[in-house]
Amino acid sequence: MSKAVYRLSSIARPLEAKYPTNLAVLVALPLIGIGLGLHAYLSAGGGAVNALITGLEGMVIIFLGWALGREADPDRNLTAFVAAALILYGLVMGLPTSVWTLAFVLMAARTVNRTVGQPAKPGDLGIVLVLAGLSVFSDGYALMGLVAAIAIAIDVNLDRSRSLALIAALIALAFTVWQLIILEGDFTALLIPQGVSTTLMAVIGGLVVIGLLGAWLCPVPTSVCDARGEALSHARVRGGRLVISLALLAGMAEGNALAHALYPLACVLLVTFIVRFIPTGRGAVKT
Repeated sequence: MSKAVYRLSSIARPLEAKYPTNLAVLVALPLIGIGLGLHAYLSAGGGAVNALITGLEGMVIIFLGWALGREADPDRNLTAFVAAALILYGLVMGLPTSVWTLAFVLMAARTVNRTVGQPAKPGDLGIVLVLAGLSVFSDGYALMGLVAAIAIAIDVNLDRSRSLALIAALIALAFTVWQLIILEGDFTALLIPQGVSTTLMAVIGGLVVIGLLGAWLCPVPTSVCDARGEALSHARVRGGRLVISLALLAGMAEGNALAHALYPLACVLLVTFIVRFIPTGRGAVKT
């Protein structure tokens, strides 16, 4: 990543072909898009436009899932690729996905774990707020504003010099309050999941527990940040995993359909927990 990008953002991590894993993703994404588009064209019969949209959306979802795997487990490339493969299977099976919410969780996690190595800039917090708003008001996840507020609060707790960022946390929290009280007139979603089957609740609850255990048992990272070459913070990587787990938990409150649409987060958490038992066998690397 060029230093010009560092000046603009602390949560943007564009793919660079000079890294083998990034190159693999750059090569794979167009092929995945073409494959998903052809699959949609041949199976759904929605025409060329639908096939194009399906392919492009699939590329974005796979990239977001892969990137979330890199944030959750920066020491192991395997985590990101296995999670992406599981998400691809879900797309082939026709499972819907909440794209704005995935993008929000990715940027919220980066705000906490600082894989770039620098504190989130005001513009970065603005991006997190915009994506949180889209998740709340467009995708329908009322509690994602609360998740955004928690993510920002974790960042501030680990760096007390950034107390002004709590203003952004209050704005994010206002999204949830506005959606639940003003628009829906129902604040009980904070306490009682709405319209979620017992089976799905048990599955998601189990995955959230796995995510929380993964955060608690997270080993000290050996990877280094992009901008400064310093070792990643153990507490911050834990915090990033916690944000992903809380986002999945927040989705449980929105009913079966919206809860199902967060399956990419479940894939990331599950793979992160399982892959941690495989030795990395390497030293510090750039993530």
